[in-house]
Amino acid sequence: MDGFATAFSEITLVLFTTLAPSGAVGYVLMSLPVLLEWATGEARVRLNRLSCLPLGVAMVGLIASATHLGNPANALYVFTGVGRSPLSTEVFCAVVFLFLAGVFWLYAFAEKPRTGLQRALLVLIDGAALVFVAGVAFAYQVDTIISWSLPLVPATLALGAFMGGPMVALAGWKAANCAEVPGCKSAAKGLVAVATAAFALSLVAYGVLSVQLGALSNELAAMADLVPSYGAFIVVFAVVGAAGLVAAARAVAADLAPRPVACACILVFTALFVMRFAFYATHLTVGLGV
Repeated sequence: MDGFATAFSEITLVLFTTLAPSGAVGYVLMSLPVLLEWATGEARVRLNRLSCLPLGVAMVGLIASATHLGNPANALYVFTGVGRSPLSTEVFCAVVFLFLAGVFWLYAFAEKPRTGLQRALLVLIDGAALVFVAGVAFAYQVDTIISWSLPLVPATLALGAFMGGPMVALAGWKAANCAEVPGCKSAAKGLVAVATAAFALSLVAYGVLSVQLGALSNELAAMADLVPSYGAFIVVFAVVGAAGLVAAARAVAADLAPRPVACACILVFTALFVMRFAFYATHLTVGLGV
């Protein structure tokens, strides 16, 4: 049995769970300057109009996941299970988030948008974004897949979102020229701190998971046979993720210089992709199957 073959067959879902949750958290973090009113005037306008950046990251992930449906018409049936099917609930949360965020982005181009209405919309959108992340995290809590029903599995996805989300927000703040806004540098340091904390907690979670997964087996295979190099995945995640966070810190020190921001995003998302790939490689069911 080869877990790598399973992961490659689910590569679109690897992309989805890497990009979409991070895009949603990135949207929340990028909106904070507007919600907290430390970005005003032209800076607020730029941030509102560039909310399409984290939204685009989330949409790329969602589009990738749509290929998993086979026939696009099957998407219509997904909504029939909202509330009882984790997949249906996940998709419904995504649609609500995307719809509200799309309306907000269009309204940002109004000639005289009302800031109070924009802030109220952002509160709704940020709430929907966090609910969406939770929906994705718990969509994989399936009792018949013993390697995915572990308590730490949802935590690793949520932590990944709070590791990648700050990188998306940093890129958005750079695109909106927020470096010139008073307080931006301190806030950017806060984003790096959030990502670093999520990274450290992820390492702990993956370390515990590696022990738990090593003890799992069914009638056909043992986890050690499916993913014999799970520890190597964690090492790659640690090295690449740490390099990305160092690049993010340098970007903040250089007033969000474009090259280190881009480098931080690429490295952090590569690290997240590695562990999401490992996650799908660990697919092990109850009974006679993998």
